[in-house]
Amino acid sequence: MKFFNKTFFLLSIIIFIGCASRSPISSRYISKSKNIQHLIKLGKSHWDRRVDPKDARLAKHFLSKAIELDPNNSETIALYSRSCYFIGRYIENDPSVSDSLFVEGYTRSWSFITSSDSFRAGYMSQDQDSLSQIMTGLENLSEDITAVVYWWAENFTSYLVTKPALQRIENRETLETVLHRLLSINPEYNYHGANRIFGSFYAKLPGIELNQSENNFEKSISNEPNFFNSYVLRSQYLHTKKGQKENFVKDLQFVLNSDPTKIPEASPENLFEQEKAKSLLSKKDSLFE
Repeated sequence: MKFFNKTFFLLSIIIFIGCASRSPISSRYISKSKNIQHLIKLGKSHWDRRVDPKDARLAKHFLSKAIELDPNNSETIALYSRSCYFIGRYIENDPSVSDSLFVEGYTRSWSFITSSDSFRAGYMSQDQDSLSQIMTGLENLSEDITAVVYWWAENFTSYLVTKPALQRIENRETLETVLHRLLSINPEYNYHGANRIFGSFYAKLPGIELNQSENNFEKSISNEPNFFNSYVLRSQYLHTKKGQKENFVKDLQFVLNSDPTKIPEASPENLFEQEKAKSLLSKKDSLFE
């Protein structure tokens, strides 16, 4: 019995110490961390099934909840911004709702970018006016936040191309600085996406030679000919601007007649781009009056 009492006493001390070592603060931290991981896992799971609009929306929802708990995870910020773009471009039919999604995507990304160490290091490196400091910060962005930077540019351009030309002119320097930085650190990202964004933006920018748009679209397409977004945007913005109805039809027919699964990870985007191509072709007569 004495042995039993002694053993019981020692075990009680060990259990007490173990419980005491995990403070309420530590437990809350572990619980919060697990919750964030769970939300991110749910977001990614639904994102992988984004070909279904319900899953695309759920992905955005869970990722937004994860960001509320941890606003400093660049991977989550990038995927959230991408989900805003995806829903805005492919799922929403109301232009004003799409615009609000693009704004949501680029606003969240911009907050992360301007809080990043690389931006702040560039921003603080010289005693200049505030605009020059912002440009210096953008020129200094590090490769590890490429995805966030790219999806800022994609959302921002998607918003700007439907706005009055003056807004594009006013934001030209900022967008060009970011796109040139992307081309210098990771030109292949999202199937040469920076070139594709340049192509769309320059086609809609007054005073720019259209061959600059054409050359950027060609770079994107020649490096990845199976990503349909490049053809659809070229048709939508460049061919219509140049009045090239034959090229417009050629690009869109290529999209419709091609296999959308040649890039497995981009199959959802390609499938939706085929729907975009059908819609644009149905409007060809009014677009080329």
